[in-house]
Amino acid sequence: MKLFFQAEVAANLKTVQQQFNQDLFLKLKPPFMTLNLKRFDGCEKGHEVHLELGVPGFLQSWVSTITEAHQEPGRWVFVDEGTQLPFPLKHWRHEHQVIELSTQHSRIVDSIEFDCGNPALNALMFGPLWLSFSVRPAIYRKTFGSVNK
Repeated sequence: MKLFFQAEVAANLKTVQQQFNQDLFLKLKPPFMTLNLKRFDGCEKGHEVHLELGVPGFLQSWVSTITEAHQEPGRWVFVDEGTQLPFPLKHWRHEHQVIELSTQHSRIVDSIEFDCGNPALNALMFGPLWLSFSVRPAIYRKTFGSVNK
């Protein structure tokens, strides 16, 4: 299954890239969920993120590795893939893109693929995962500035 979110922000690519760090990661925590960050290496290939998440009394481990990271003119991309996932997830691939729209504006894109190994579980997980990530565009706009159209 796939999830897709994007936000236009009032910051150039370099500014967004410099602030894609542990502080931003913690701001992006899904609502109504406990998240304990155990390790955050960064956003370069080979870096890892280790966390525990869930609800109090039922925390599960999640480890992701940055498997791709590249920069090209006007675009920065990195991909994290789950190497240790909480039940019921079997596959997780999250592509992050920052696309420079102008010297003062960028688009931040979260493109997620997940699979639980069962169509019914995929359907069951879609709603909670969508809710967890749907807050990101507003957080990006608050962090980097909103683009008024």
